[in-house]
Amino acid sequence: MPVLSAGELIYLLPEIVLAVTAMVLLLADAFAGGRDEAAGQGGETGAAAPGTAAGRRDWIGYLAVLGVVVAMIVIRRDVAQPGPILGGMVSSDGYAAFFKAVFLIATALVALLSIDYVAQRGIAPGEYFSLLLLATTGALFMAGAANLLTFYLGLELLSLSSYALAGLMRTDPRSQEAALKYFLNGALSSGILLFGVSLVYGVTGTFDLVELARQVGQVLQGEAAAGVPVPMLALGVAFLLAGLAFKAGAVPFHLWLPDAYQGAPTPITAYLAVVSEGAAFAAILRVFYGGMGGAQEAWQTAFVVLAVLTMTVANVAALRQTDVKRLMAYSSIAQAGYILAAVAAASELGRTAVLYYVMAYTFMNVGAFAVITALQVHGEGRTVQDFTGLARREPLLAALLVVFLVSLVGLPFTAGFMAKFGVFRALVAAGNLWLPVLVALNSVISVGYYYNLVRHMYVVPAEKAPVPDTAVPVPAPIWTVLAVCFFFTLVLGIWPDAFMRWAEVSLMVMGRSGM
Repeated sequence: MPVLSAGELIYLLPEIVLAVTAMVLLLADAFAGGRDEAAGQGGETGAAAPGTAAGRRDWIGYLAVLGVVVAMIVIRRDVAQPGPILGGMVSSDGYAAFFKAVFLIATALVALLSIDYVAQRGIAPGEYFSLLLLATTGALFMAGAANLLTFYLGLELLSLSSYALAGLMRTDPRSQEAALKYFLNGALSSGILLFGVSLVYGVTGTFDLVELARQVGQVLQGEAAAGVPVPMLALGVAFLLAGLAFKAGAVPFHLWLPDAYQGAPTPITAYLAVVSEGAAFAAILRVFYGGMGGAQEAWQTAFVVLAVLTMTVANVAALRQTDVKRLMAYSSIAQAGYILAAVAAASELGRTAVLYYVMAYTFMNVGAFAVITALQVHGEGRTVQDFTGLARREPLLAALLVVFLVSLVGLPFTAGFMAKFGVFRALVAAGNLWLPVLVALNSVISVGYYYNLVRHMYVVPAEKAPVPDTAVPVPAPIWTVLAVCFFFTLVLGIWPDAFMRWAEVSLMVMGRSGM
């Protein structure tokens, strides 16, 4: 059994800080007097009666944000000798540090979004924020996994916490439906994934990704012992891919996602779209570029097919959506398709494009959900029609949403443009000229449903608005999230060099660590 040294403990400090903070929050909420009287009474159609000023426990949310900030501070980015630690179970390299930083930033933003939302919906803040931090702890382990078992344990911690978060609005039928569907589909995908891990282990005799890469290379080159079942290895890889594709929301494994996104608390919808999906791509690069690098020709074709299906089906389906969160769910699926296209490039440029896209998507997507949350705190913003006249009621809020939607489309001077440009560059450099065209065509299709929101905010007559033409009071934490997301959405689009270089250096360090 591996012994954890003090030197290795440093690299696990972010996970330790999050786990300890989660326990503190749970105990603090319990000793603060349990739930408010209005607990669990709110749904998406209207806010619950808020607790009294004394009854609201906003400090629990701010304490959660503080814990996430401390976890960001203790990330070790100066990895002098990158490599596996804890007996080869966890990898300490710049690649893990990159994704940990992105996931923690996203978690801090979601926690800020949640403070007023949780109070208005009467959700117990201790449960909510502790589960949020535990889910992020699982995502961090997925980013740093050097072993299939570590990766699976991180995935389960992220998934189980997410199931509970999706169903925390206990009296809202949609929330309960979302949690149940997410759990049932997630349990099936976990079984598929674990079966794939068992098949791969049966062929190679190892869970370690570095040793797995060597064994897979030998099997495919015919250097292994006679009688090694190559078809069994191929089947194991297929099951691994299916399990990870579910977590990434790729078609045809996406059917759970629209219902889960629609019923979950809105900040959690943003969290699932960014952190859960990002963790899946962090694991995909580790497992397939690292452990399955020798089988590149086989899985590259699979990722091309997944990318084409995912972006096309999602964009077409989104055109018919009237519920804003279902629309954003299909938008998230489409964005996963673009990232899958970068994975399919199977090159260093492709890996860099994946990292940059995940980082850019964090800010533009959380920013869009911040506007939706600002409305839903006051019982609005459930349907596209609820955005009618928003430009007259709250012009700054509407303008910010336009910026985030423009970035999601991928227009110039935004983070989304540079993210898609990185995908195009990687695919063209790999000799694939038709897939970039398909990405561009799907981006054009996406204009239709994004513009529908803009049209309701700026063009549809005021008399068709389903809500009074009054100002929308936006809480200070949500304004903070909007400011941060707006700033980085523009900075990543106008001055991308430093962030692109960060992604490239992270992958270089990953390469030196043998992963």
